[in-house]
Amino acid sequence: MSLANRSSVDGAPLLHAEFEEKDSGAHTNPLWRPLEVFARKFSPRPLMATLKPSFLDRNAKPAKVHPTSWLDGIRGYASFCVFIYHFQHMFHQKYLLGYGSNGGIDDYWLIQLPIIRLIFTGGPMVSIFWVLSGVSLSLKPIQLARSQSWDKFFDTMFSSIFRRALRLYMPVYLVQICVIIAACLGMYNHAYTLSKDWPFGGTNEVQFEVFSSSTEQIRDWATVMWKFANPFRPSRPKYDVHLWTIPLEFRNSIVLFAALVGYAKLRPRIRVTLTAALYAFCVFVEEGDVALFIAGMGLAEYLLIRDENAKQLPTAEKSSETQSKRTKAIWAVVLYVGLHLLSWPAHKYETSPGYMTIHKLAKPFFNSTEMTFQRMGAAIFLLALCGSEWLRVPFQTPLAVYLGKISFPLYIVHGPVNHILGTSLVEFFWSCTGHESLFTYELGVIASWVCCAIVVVWLADILMRTVDTPSVRFGRSLQNKWSC
Repeated sequence: MSLANRSSVDGAPLLHAEFEEKDSGAHTNPLWRPLEVFARKFSPRPLMATLKPSFLDRNAKPAKVHPTSWLDGIRGYASFCVFIYHFQHMFHQKYLLGYGSNGGIDDYWLIQLPIIRLIFTGGPMVSIFWVLSGVSLSLKPIQLARSQSWDKFFDTMFSSIFRRALRLYMPVYLVQICVIIAACLGMYNHAYTLSKDWPFGGTNEVQFEVFSSSTEQIRDWATVMWKFANPFRPSRPKYDVHLWTIPLEFRNSIVLFAALVGYAKLRPRIRVTLTAALYAFCVFVEEGDVALFIAGMGLAEYLLIRDENAKQLPTAEKSSETQSKRTKAIWAVVLYVGLHLLSWPAHKYETSPGYMTIHKLAKPFFNSTEMTFQRMGAAIFLLALCGSEWLRVPFQTPLAVYLGKISFPLYIVHGPVNHILGTSLVEFFWSCTGHESLFTYELGVIASWVCCAIVVVWLADILMRTVDTPSVRFGRSLQNKWSC
């Protein structure tokens, strides 16, 4: 049987080079097949095919657009914006100010405007990630609960809970093994030197210490990554501080699974009411990240209710509803409100037009901070997209679907690339152009980012095919192997 003809979880072929499986026990064992695939990818014959980006493969089947592909498209764009943010924030600080908030001092830049600033900021994207996770993880369980298919519901929850840690941690640790190898080879030496006397105009990210001994380096890395695995005491691992979201993602997923099981057999109206109450409770006790997962659970139920109602409508009424300009206008306003709140500035929002009034009105009721409103904005933004198909169109394009496929690998690989390659490239381009003027300063940063973006997308594409997709299959194989 040719593995090139077997589809991965997203419908793309797992291997570009075909080979035949032998009928030995080890080869037919579903538990070890993903590991065998991984090993064979790096044999000389298919190595070049592995290094070739999937979007350049003429034999690759085009990605299928499913009814929920727009969720992956949002995740893809959000992940790419996080990469932009983590690169640019090493060289800039003015983006943190609200537009027109600082008495005319560095507060009238285009990147400070609402919505535009979302391209350059990472916090709002993390909030979007967590609402998306809530929606994606809840859709199937709630659908089964609504149809009262309890056996399938139990199997789905068992599978989700069992595989969640593998899904999140396995690709991360495989990438981190590459990071420690790079550190031992001296590839982080320049980044460490720069971190001790930061020469750029932005944020000096936490950088791990470079030891003279590889043994010491590995011991330090192992200690950090052991602590990183604990979802009950989340940390920012210094070997890639951007990974702080992973333990929180796992912990919040488990909370979400508990809510799904606990509310499953309730009548739909009661379940919706209690979900809304749980969301409000999490907001007011300032557990905002948990609230976003619960918001996603509520939005998943809304999507299913909307779909059920649409199926019951006569064809004429469906057409009328789809073409309603009033409905489109309402959802467009909701979308703007969500994007406006997502754009909440980090600094000087108390004096920023468009935000200072909201801040004053909200302050007596809850902690009026940047993260509070960005989280609300994420929930409202996804609500608008759940309510209107035409607003989803930008997230169903081939580019969006592709970025969605590589979103997780892109997230876990962009940090190392920024530190190993990014800062060195900026210094190189500045040595060619200078950086005394605003134009030459930004020219060096943008040119370096373009080079890093090519490398990040290329590596993410390889990781998607060699690590991310096989890790999903490995989790499923392990589940099937160990299940009763």
